[in-house]
Amino acid sequence: MSVGRTRNHLIDAAAFIILEVAALAMISYNAELQRTWLAKGANSITAAVWGVVEDINQYRNLRQENKLLADENQFLQQQIEAYKTQSLAQYPTFSSMQPAHPNEWQYMQAEIVKHQFKGQHSYYILNRGEQAGVRVGNGVITPRGVVGVVDAVSKHYSYVRSFFNAGMTVIARVDSAGVVGPLVWEGLSYKTATLRSIPHHIPVPEGSVLYSSSFSGAFPSDIPLGECGKSTISSDGTQNVEVLLYEDPYYLRYVTIVSKTWQDEIEQLENE
Repeated sequence: MSVGRTRNHLIDAAAFIILEVAALAMISYNAELQRTWLAKGANSITAAVWGVVEDINQYRNLRQENKLLADENQFLQQQIEAYKTQSLAQYPTFSSMQPAHPNEWQYMQAEIVKHQFKGQHSYYILNRGEQAGVRVGNGVITPRGVVGVVDAVSKHYSYVRSFFNAGMTVIARVDSAGVVGPLVWEGLSYKTATLRSIPHHIPVPEGSVLYSSSFSGAFPSDIPLGECGKSTISSDGTQNVEVLLYEDPYYLRYVTIVSKTWQDEIEQLENE
């Protein structure tokens, strides 16, 4: 009996030891698994925090980049005007026709400090005013469209009546057809406008690019405005062409104020 009991005790002890070793192994494995899960969780949190911080930094940098792009755009527009004048000077026949001033248009970069979109009466407030040389009647543009016209000026600010207003018209030219007509906003969507009074016999293919025309007194010519869509025949027998506008007014921050160099001379001539 003594030998049998001893054998049973040994078997029980061996089983206990095996179970203890197995338990320790499982604890070690679970601990390693927990450490792995914790490490993954920590990495995920770190990545999320880093992503938020990076987004904030990019947003801050984006404002500075937009300012630099606006300044660069103003410089390029001035260079284009200078190039046009220089190209004209290469033709002796027309040398006597060159204006006394080097550039026909003057450009000034400005920042939008406030905007209001309400029904068919929308406007912008810009951080340039009379002290900077802004005048009533100056046009406001971007590289992707026409913004509006200056309606009032204070010492440091200007009030711009947006293109998205009842009664606002821009004379535009269809690139493919060469025909011009008034571009107006119908008051339905800030993404579209309508090109009116196009003769019905002149085809206007969908996808044709629409540009500002030299007949628009407040704006330089050849500013891309949008793409032509479907055409419909109006009651007077002319075409109305839907235009998908390039510029989105909601996302504007920097714009360019434009003015004709000889505007005073033009106004004096018209008055006489």
